[in-house]
Amino acid sequence: MKISVIIPIYNAENYLKQTLDSIRFQTYKNLEIVCVLDCPADRSAKIIEDTAKVDHRIKPIYNKQNMGLPSARNIGVENASGEYVHFMDSDDLLSPDFYETMINAVVKEDADAAVCSVFYEKKPKQSIWFGEDETVYGQDKIKRTKVTFAGWAWRYLINKKFWNDHRFSFPDLVPMEDIPVIIRMIFYANKIALCSDAVYFYKNRESSILNDCNREKKQKENRKSAESLFLNFMREHSIKRPGKVYRHYRSFRTKRPVCKNMPVEYGKINKKISVIIPVYNAEKHLKKTMDSIRFQTYGNLEIICVLDCPTDNSAKIIEEIAKVDHRIKLICNQQNMGLPSTRNIGVENASGEYIHFMDSDDLLIPDFYETMINAAVKEDADVAACSVFYEKKPWRSIWFRKSEILSGRNKIKKTEAAFMGWAWRYLISNKFWNERKLSFPDLVPMEDKPAVIPMIYYANKVALCPGAVYFYKYRKSSILNLNSNDKERKKLHGGNRQKARKIFREFMSVNKIKRPSRLLYAIKKALSA
Repeated sequence: MKISVIIPIYNAENYLKQTLDSIRFQTYKNLEIVCVLDCPADRSAKIIEDTAKVDHRIKPIYNKQNMGLPSARNIGVENASGEYVHFMDSDDLLSPDFYETMINAVVKEDADAAVCSVFYEKKPKQSIWFGEDETVYGQDKIKRTKVTFAGWAWRYLINKKFWNDHRFSFPDLVPMEDIPVIIRMIFYANKIALCSDAVYFYKNRESSILNDCNREKKQKENRKSAESLFLNFMREHSIKRPGKVYRHYRSFRTKRPVCKNMPVEYGKINKKISVIIPVYNAEKHLKKTMDSIRFQTYGNLEIICVLDCPTDNSAKIIEEIAKVDHRIKLICNQQNMGLPSTRNIGVENASGEYIHFMDSDDLLIPDFYETMINAAVKEDADVAACSVFYEKKPWRSIWFRKSEILSGRNKIKKTEAAFMGWAWRYLISNKFWNERKLSFPDLVPMEDKPAVIPMIYYANKVALCPGAVYFYKYRKSSILNLNSNDKERKKLHGGNRQKARKIFREFMSVNKIKRPSRLLYAIKKALSA
């Protein structure tokens, strides 16, 4: 089945190549990329034309005059030859298997549309995460797709025949052009397939057309017109809208934090990053993790996979991927060494100027390394720290409010390293790590903090990167949760925790680092949850 990806393009040169690459290098290949050039005044047209020379799936459409986003989308549909259409903004990104996941769901369920999860970089609490794949129909479609709160058109893969049969089109109302048509689309759809693993990364750049202050008055008028259209449709078809109290409560809970990341200059820095991944019995999630790294916007990576004698198909998965991606560096332990020693072995074999520790079942935002390396290099920082979305316990997620450079004694507190000491939160100068002779002690769990707290303390600067997000998945099958009811294992873990605490608390005491209050930290997290 062919998918037509429709991208309206106007003055998007700073981010366009990364958006195109996010589409072009999908695991699903049967794509038509319809680029509607709406008379851009920058280099956007040249970027499209140059990319079209190497990828014949790109189909440029040139508007003779500037038509605006809604009309550009409608023109894209008219020129689409695929059985399915997907609307994409010119500065956003996709998970590598986005289209494969969406098309499989929509075809399998014979649904008129599929809807994805959304990560909203600027306002992470307005992100949408479906707990599991599911097919919804009837009145449940409106509620379960959350269209009344998030009516963005790019959330959906849509059957083109269904779209045309109902004569759907976008009204000329920017912003809010989406919801008047999308709510109708969902109402008339036979079924909607919810796709938990297909993720759309909504960037909402400062330079986007929606953030243009000069259009503020017109945008207010358009909002009122759009609200009138979709509310009239809901009343006409007896669609129940969430209550006013609930809407205000939800708005209050999700409008903070607002994360402001410094603009990222894609392609300006080319220092090698060594990504170190200990691999042991991770076959269920390993390919997704590897794709999350391999299809980053930043290409100068060395992916060090340290195989710690897995007894499943993990080694075979890595070997197959290594055949098509020569950035992968395979290291095989002669005996099972455990997570800390395996990480240390990875560092010994790293040739990159920066290192990043990655777990074998987690995921990254597509421009994770681009954002982190930009901050570390520009600020000459020994360490860059990312935001964290903790899937199982969202209240323990870490959202930095703004890009910031830390130095002095506030580094431990502001990075939250004393409580959330996970090593994978950091991009680290390899030279700095080795000069300080940092390493992980053989203590599982809690191997991170004894290394991370000294690392943060000794770092000249730590760059906070709100827009670089690590998705901590916390799988039940992970090495830390395996045989969690085993009494001997529980006893060993308890002893290791005590030893680890002793090591980092002694370090903090010797260096007169004030230990933050766990109670105050818990209250702060609870209030921001």
